[in-house]
Amino acid sequence: MRIGILTFHSQLNYGGVLQCWALQTALEKLGHEVVVIDRWHNPDNSLLEQGYNKWGWRQWIKFWIRSLLGLGDINQWMRVRRTKRFLGEHLHRTPYHFVKWEDAPEDLGVDMLVVGSDQVWHCGDWGDPRVYLLEEAPKIPAISYAASFGLTELPQDFVELYKRGLSRFSAISCREKEGVDICRKMGFEAAHVVDPTLLAWGDGAEERSKEPKRRELICYFLSENVADCFDALDAFARNNDCKAKVFVGSAWSAAFPSNVRRTKNMLKTWKRRLSAHVEVMDVAGPEEFYRAFQTARWVVSDSFHALMFSICNGCNVRMIRPSSDFRRNMFARIEEFAAHAKGPLIVDSVRAALESFAKGESVDFDYGWISERRAESKAWLTGNLI
Repeated sequence: MRIGILTFHSQLNYGGVLQCWALQTALEKLGHEVVVIDRWHNPDNSLLEQGYNKWGWRQWIKFWIRSLLGLGDINQWMRVRRTKRFLGEHLHRTPYHFVKWEDAPEDLGVDMLVVGSDQVWHCGDWGDPRVYLLEEAPKIPAISYAASFGLTELPQDFVELYKRGLSRFSAISCREKEGVDICRKMGFEAAHVVDPTLLAWGDGAEERSKEPKRRELICYFLSENVADCFDALDAFARNNDCKAKVFVGSAWSAAFPSNVRRTKNMLKTWKRRLSAHVEVMDVAGPEEFYRAFQTARWVVSDSFHALMFSICNGCNVRMIRPSSDFRRNMFARIEEFAAHAKGPLIVDSVRAALESFAKGESVDFDYGWISERRAESKAWLTGNLI
């Protein structure tokens, strides 16, 4: 059967790109032909392109001159380029793209749709959720896999919209228990399944947790200020004779902080780049990001997918408790795994995480529980594909 995945894939975010690749991989392992429906967030595809696709030759000349002088944002451009290369090499995207269903072809070229994973049903921040609720989409069979609302409760104004949308699916599954509860409150049954990254790559995670790891610390921050914790990371790396690799949610957030002290911060950042122990991986593509978890000994992050990759690869991981209301609404998905782990998985700061590593503390996951969840999720997916 030919299956079309509809999710957030055309963007720079590592987790968003890799969860799509994981779901594609998981469905292919079940023997299906899989394509990714190439839906863009907006007509310019700016979440991925970052505006470079709109430049004329004058802007490119200025860009390269500034880059040669060390003043341009060449790292951002390289991050975009590597992400686009990854999408082209690893995702089987449709030959068409669209923003709204009214612009999509009547024949999508697939036998059914799988919507998810990631926060495809979040309302407000990612644009109009009706696209992922399949409102005005071609009438072909559809299920959701590990779809997330990214909310603990649905705003009342959106309830009728979601009721119409969810009735379009023959089977519904969510990544978080809160999502299952939201569906049931609206009268829809929903299964609680694992993120596709665990489905595709979680097999054998317990064995990988026993493999020797390099003395490397992986840091991945979506909301933490890299500049504020750089000195602590450098001190930890020096004291433990290791390498700290810092990945950031946006290509420019580490290299060029955006505030009134821009010039001062730029000089500080470039001075810190000279550290032999800390490397800011602001040009890394999705594959480089994932490969880093395969050999790293320690991980500190505020990202759910960093936790998933740490579990898959047996890393000693610490998750930073969020300070913003927006990210607190999504933290239950991490607390679920903390309930099945021994050790200080959740900490309040980067410094607390590094202190825990320095003490020799470790986090051990209940891989038996994870294996059961994977098997249940695989069975659900297999049973609901027509």
